[in-house]
Amino acid sequence: MATIKCPYCSSKIKLERFQYKDIVDSELNDKYVEEKQNPQNYYSGNDTTNIYVDEEMCKKLDQDAVEFGFIRNKNGNAHSPNRNAFISAIMTNYYDEFNVEEEQKKNVIVDTLKQNIPLLKDVSTNRIASCIMAGMDTLASEKIRNKKIIIKLKKTNMNENIYDDIQYNKFFNNSISSISEFYYSMFQSFFKLPQYLREQIIFKKKFKDLRKYIEDGKTIHMKYKKDKNYRNVFPYKIVQSVEESHNYLLCVEKTEDRNNPGNIITMCISYRIDNIGDTIKLSNSPFEITESQKQALKESILYSPSSAQQEPGEHILVALTSTGVGLLDAIYTFKPTHIEPIKQIREYTIYKVYGSKFQSYTYFKRFGEHAIILNDNSFKQSQLISAQKIINNYNSISSQLEEELNQ
Repeated sequence: MATIKCPYCSSKIKLERFQYKDIVDSELNDKYVEEKQNPQNYYSGNDTTNIYVDEEMCKKLDQDAVEFGFIRNKNGNAHSPNRNAFISAIMTNYYDEFNVEEEQKKNVIVDTLKQNIPLLKDVSTNRIASCIMAGMDTLASEKIRNKKIIIKLKKTNMNENIYDDIQYNKFFNNSISSISEFYYSMFQSFFKLPQYLREQIIFKKKFKDLRKYIEDGKTIHMKYKKDKNYRNVFPYKIVQSVEESHNYLLCVEKTEDRNNPGNIITMCISYRIDNIGDTIKLSNSPFEITESQKQALKESILYSPSSAQQEPGEHILVALTSTGVGLLDAIYTFKPTHIEPIKQIREYTIYKVYGSKFQSYTYFKRFGEHAIILNDNSFKQSQLISAQKIINNYNSISSQLEEELNQ
């Protein structure tokens, strides 16, 4: 007996010499017969395949589909996952990589089989290895089989080459024991990766194009979210945001100054890559970024990759009450990563917050009266105007609304 430990997962497989006695006997007696496929797995030429998954896997597929923008408006739900489109994206961008991984796992099993059962021919060794690999899927457990969910995968123009390769080549050549379990195993492998790597796989072409332009130092035109207009951008670097596990393009954009219409400026920007349009092309209006902007972007990588600094050494000072100090642990969305206490003045703790001022402003606005940003008159004026609007609403509008409500 031999034990195989899969180099890619924690699975351990015990191989008995006569575990697959029917295959061994048929070969030794020169009575090898092609194994018949399970009717449940037989491909009849239909353009739809049933994939059996458990509830957890179904949830992961739907969550990533929505997270990466594979959605459709279904019954008024604008965030309904488009499973078929998302699975097709996994097939298109991860299939080759997954095959390499599966082949490496299978080779470990085949080598062990040859060492322990040297009389087997290669065809039988491969058949047994395929059976063992199928047994490594958690889908094969009775617990999962009793709670399986069926996902119907439709053949489309996007996935048809891989769809046919799995149906015809892999299944009919006995390189996999079940079409459904092959897909499930591919999903398992995909979701073992951290989110930022899954994102790089799903948007493989987009990342490839951006990296090429970054390497060449070229200005590009690209669209962002639902904006119909192209943006003129000098891409600097692709980075991962630790707090959000997304990929961002740090860049400089040449655009019109919102505060001074007609005035063209350049400013540092951080764009989430999954929101960038698929079409990225060379700009017909190239420009260079300054050394100051390069330094600001370098610091952004360290402090706030999801929100770019506009200048080197960017930071704020904020005074927090004891309640505000507690809110640092309670409010974590868009939280700056480097917050350093520097002084205690009466009941206030003074913090130095490194990184993008925009991110800091957005974050500490949610603290209300428990946070005071210091040494920044523009932010102070903005907060005073906002506070005055709230006072005016309660002094004038609230009583009117209450009267009309009670009529």
